[in-house]
Amino acid sequence: MLFRVLTRAAWLIGLATWSGCEGCDGGGFDAGGPDLGAAVGRFSLSWSVIDQMTGQPVNCDQLDANASVFVQAVREGTGAVESFACRNLQGTSTAPLFPGTYSFHYELHIGGATIATATGPSGVVIGPGQEVQLQPITFQVDASGRMELRLLASAAGNCAGGAAITGFSLSLQHAGPADDTGCAPVVFVLSGGGMYSATDCSAPAVSRCIAADETLTVANLPSGAYQIHVRGKKGAIDCWVNDDILHVPAQGALLTQTLNLAMQSETPGCQ
Repeated sequence: MLFRVLTRAAWLIGLATWSGCEGCDGGGFDAGGPDLGAAVGRFSLSWSVIDQMTGQPVNCDQLDANASVFVQAVREGTGAVESFACRNLQGTSTAPLFPGTYSFHYELHIGGATIATATGPSGVVIGPGQEVQLQPITFQVDASGRMELRLLASAAGNCAGGAAITGFSLSLQHAGPADDTGCAPVVFVLSGGGMYSATDCSAPAVSRCIAADETLTVANLPSGAYQIHVRGKKGAIDCWVNDDILHVPAQGALLTQTLNLAMQSETPGCQ
């Protein structure tokens, strides 16, 4: 062990010597001087993400805009770690790797939490100045979540005695990348009784008044960004409005959110 430590120390001293001006030409190494890039190696990796339920590809942004791929490269108890933006679907290491034999482990991270892992190869030899292309990997995830919403127009309540709303209309639209747009038909279960079918975004149905303490739940829908359109009505007039962006999490997690409605006081009949 002492020999290994001394050998590594000597190697690092050699690198430090290279970083001085011995053999420099105009501030850089000349053609005959040592080159740090030629003394260390790197790796490249590509990946994909699929829904474990459907087997279909998943856009990383559907999981989270900041989803990242974490790579551990281990050599004799030491090594390096790299983090790549998931959406790029590929990356090349930036930390220099000392020549040697490495094993690899991969994790898919959202918000600092690991949601999926993949076992990489062992016995990968990386030589001086070499960039090794690793075999592509696939992460399997549960690309769906749950949603629980509340509607709030007034501190006194939504219905009679409060905002005096007589009914609601709701619709949900995808708000993700260009290939993830359009109406998202869902059925809300109302804790006060009954359901609301938000299946027609162009002409949403009108429900009864939904009380401020009621929940509207969806048991399962694809994770990703959505825009909800809520209209609180007085008769046929849209007097209370909400158009929030919602982010449904992956891995079956629950989004809980209160939607605050803005009164359209300038609209005749809404005062």
